[in-house]
Amino acid sequence: MPSDKQDSAQLVVIGAGPGGYAAAFLAADLGIEVTLVDPKPNPGGVCLFRGCIPSKALLHIAKLIGESKEAENWGIKFTSPKIDLDQLRLWKEGVVKKLTGGLGQLGNQRKINYIQGRASFVNNRSLNIIQVDGGKQTLSFEYAIIATGSRPTSLPGLNINSKRIWNSTQALKLDTIPKKMLVIGGGYIGLEMGTVYAALGTEVSVVEMMPGLLPGADRDLVNILHKRLEKNFSQIFLNTKVTEIKELKEALKVQFESEQGEISEEKFDHILISVGRKPNTEDLGLENTQISLDKHGFIQIDEQRRTAESAIFAIGDVAGEPDFPDFPAGADQGQVVRVDLRRY
Repeated sequence: MPSDKQDSAQLVVIGAGPGGYAAAFLAADLGIEVTLVDPKPNPGGVCLFRGCIPSKALLHIAKLIGESKEAENWGIKFTSPKIDLDQLRLWKEGVVKKLTGGLGQLGNQRKINYIQGRASFVNNRSLNIIQVDGGKQTLSFEYAIIATGSRPTSLPGLNINSKRIWNSTQALKLDTIPKKMLVIGGGYIGLEMGTVYAALGTEVSVVEMMPGLLPGADRDLVNILHKRLEKNFSQIFLNTKVTEIKELKEALKVQFESEQGEISEEKFDHILISVGRKPNTEDLGLENTQISLDKHGFIQIDEQRRTAESAIFAIGDVAGEPDFPDFPAGADQGQVVRVDLRRY
């Protein structure tokens, strides 16, 4: 969607993820003049480009491999799959491209002014936008929605720079299939990626400092999932902390501490750190407004998602839990991305 040079907008939405693009689409359907700003060439955000959609695409592959193994119980035996990693990566990227491209077309149909770039507040009624092509413009607005999302956070106290240590974005690139991998964090992102790599042949271990996987989720459901994951994963450590990571020539040596204070060590080819996400509130020029952040860096809002500036709202991960926002009330359900992976 090409950017139209304009100096004002009735509504500007900063960030084109599932919260931002859904809000922009609904506003446009209601007759509001909308400008949508995001660094990517099409809407989609973390979810479509490097989150939910590519992970679910890979989980589809994991499910297929798992079912082929389970078929032995029915008297049908398949040979072990041969993984063409390059082709698998291309297929995953093709799924992402089709879905984000489709969202771009939906934005065009609604005559949304899409600017590929980054925005920061000059004050409570205007933005500076630096476009990816180097262009700059100042945009005034009547209302604004901040939907800049979040990014993976690092493990506190264990800052080590190694190509063998991944976050979820790096794990989704499928650069290699490790022989042995540790997932630090038993949340849904870590478990999803662990499931994918286990299906592709990696010996996966998971460590979680809490008493159970998926903290905060229904325990009855988690117990069922835990039993299934025990069959797929090599080890699941609960009530266990990672206290040290050392990079060796051919591996990473990890030190664990149990709830009882027992220390153990093990080596892994790669480590996936999946211990949470932090809000993208830096470099937004919020200091030029009355918008306030809480101690964790999330934008503070009221029940209407309104910030301290009456004309500026914040939605999604940038405004804190629960992550991944609901679609606005009254949104056409046809706007929600639905994926049938058999089509790709």
